[in-house]
Amino acid sequence: MNNNDKDILCRLIRDHEDLLGASRTALLALEAFIASIERLKCEPEQIKELYLELAEAIKSTRPRIIPLIHLMEEFEIEMQPHFSQDLEKVRNTAISILRAKHSRLKDKVGKIIELGMGCIETGDTIIVHTASLDVVNMLILAHQVMAKKIKVIVLKQDFVKTRKIIKALDEARMNTVVVPEYAMGHYVQQADRMFVGALSVTHDGKAVTAVGTANIASLCHYHGIPVYLFANTLKFSHLPSQDQQIHTKMIDQVQDQCSYRLTVYSHDLLDLDMVDYLVTEQGVYPKEKISAVIASRNT
Repeated sequence: MNNNDKDILCRLIRDHEDLLGASRTALLALEAFIASIERLKCEPEQIKELYLELAEAIKSTRPRIIPLIHLMEEFEIEMQPHFSQDLEKVRNTAISILRAKHSRLKDKVGKIIELGMGCIETGDTIIVHTASLDVVNMLILAHQVMAKKIKVIVLKQDFVKTRKIIKALDEARMNTVVVPEYAMGHYVQQADRMFVGALSVTHDGKAVTAVGTANIASLCHYHGIPVYLFANTLKFSHLPSQDQQIHTKMIDQVQDQCSYRLTVYSHDLLDLDMVDYLVTEQGVYPKEKISAVIASRNT
């Protein structure tokens, strides 16, 4: 895999994470990996080399897709005794292991949604600042299945990201208000909760979230609006926040005869001091227990 191929893979994963969230992206990546193994044609001695090349590329994405990396690291360990077998046996073993990991992650996603619905009360107005399908689905299911009448304030970010949220909520016939992200100060006191998804959670007390999240969470924190962070435990990173490889790019701009270079970050680092509840597949944890939950997962 040359550098250009690695750059394409990195952009593809980042774009999917922007639109779907880290867990859904990891599920799609596992499905793609299974499909590629099903079609693989090579000499048996090449299998391990090809896998390690792909694994290294996935571990180097900017930012790191932590749940996918954890699953790939587990897969690598579990496959070590089998790489020396013939191609068909390696293929069948690899597919079986990957399907089990896909099911495991899917179960975690389902449990997060189930617990998230329990965090919603009839009459709530909820701020959404994420493209996470898990967050969107829990809102829709609370409305449709549990008949909870709620209002959703969607903060408009990049329209490609925001459009998916708007369309999903509209199709579910939910009471939705779309406002510019920079105008949230006019609406924050109408809200009861803020729901946020995460790409990863680090052991030094940060969450990698959609760009702009930190500002909105700080505003909610100031006004006493509880912030709920949804992250299954596969998103807990062993690496500190500075090693999450948040993507940056420089864009040359010309406006009204003024030239300048704009620095753009793909994600925010949200301080967990701004989070009131952490929701994992194992439970809903208030602020005072969050540090212990993260520490227990990283030991």
